[in-house]
Amino acid sequence: MRHDCFELEALDPGSQARAGWLTDRNGKRLPTPLFQPVATSASLKTLDWADLEKIGYRHVLMNTYHLVVDPGTEPIRAAGGVKQWSGWRGSVLTDSGGYQAFSLAARRSLKPGGVEFTDHLHGGRHLFSPEFTLTAQLNLGVDFVMPIDVCTGLPAERKRVIKDMRFTHDWLAQQVRLWPELAGRLALPADNQPVLFGIAQGGLEEDLREQSIQLVSESGVDSIAIGGLAVGEPREDFLRLTEFCGQRLPADKVHYLMGVGEPADLVFAVAMGFDMFDCVQPTRMARHGSAYTRHGRLQIKNSRFRDDNRPLDPQCRCQVCRRYSRSYINHLQRTGEHTAARLLTWHNLAFYRDLMKRLRRLIVNGTFGKRWQRLYRDLNGRLPEDL
Repeated sequence: MRHDCFELEALDPGSQARAGWLTDRNGKRLPTPLFQPVATSASLKTLDWADLEKIGYRHVLMNTYHLVVDPGTEPIRAAGGVKQWSGWRGSVLTDSGGYQAFSLAARRSLKPGGVEFTDHLHGGRHLFSPEFTLTAQLNLGVDFVMPIDVCTGLPAERKRVIKDMRFTHDWLAQQVRLWPELAGRLALPADNQPVLFGIAQGGLEEDLREQSIQLVSESGVDSIAIGGLAVGEPREDFLRLTEFCGQRLPADKVHYLMGVGEPADLVFAVAMGFDMFDCVQPTRMARHGSAYTRHGRLQIKNSRFRDDNRPLDPQCRCQVCRRYSRSYINHLQRTGEHTAARLLTWHNLAFYRDLMKRLRRLIVNGTFGKRWQRLYRDLNGRLPEDL
């Protein structure tokens, strides 16, 4: 495992925010805070890799479950790994399939040996055991590996949260033990191994969250993620647990808050000490006609934009905002042109990229603590009463 994968550059004096560098298996350094676009099946809807590189991204998230279902990991391994197979030149993190234990709950069963799925495409049965999950991701040739876990839908009874958390912890212990053997089987040199994350669960229970963070931190993994938030819980609980967990994460590891992606929530999470995020929001909302701006989200299909010749966000310098008007994109959206989704996806991902760069700059300059709450409010977030 790669215990030297994260380097801290700056701590903000007025909050818990951090700026640093995350290093992939080939030595490429990624600046944090870092937002990961979600390319579930090794593709990004409406854009290609050249588009994503032009926007400024060098890292994406792909999903192990979906790649196992189709085309399977063997043809990808035979092609030299998912980067060679797909043509993506940047870094890759693969989710383990643990989120599908939540999103495809009707098609899976939990067993001591792992999560068993009836896949949504072909009806095949797949057991995502600790060994299978690691082997699949190693065969994909990715840079960052996530362990199989159980993402509990919230709210949930405490006994269910405990049961799911124990599965997660037991499987993580198995994966840490298996790692040297599997890496050796693939003849991976010590200086060219993926980064292995651990995932802390615990639902909305602070004592369980604390237990899980401590166990994962001491398990020997390279970095730590918080899973099981932004999955249906009340907003007040999301904010409370984000703050609670952020205060308890080890300083020498990257802090990954999984599945969180509304811009205001990203600002809040950075203020609470998180470094890394992923979400389908910017791409999915684009396909539904929404554009993110510095003052909230626009539903561009609304009639009020028919004659609005301003850019989507007058402060944005992406190529969409430099060239196209709200009125024109409104026209494309209303008439069902696929170009609308492409332009909105480009803008939204550029907006997220610029937001991460802005947050990092404020942290490095030591001014994030003075400005993040106003930025949060501008993005239509609602702060807890005690902040």
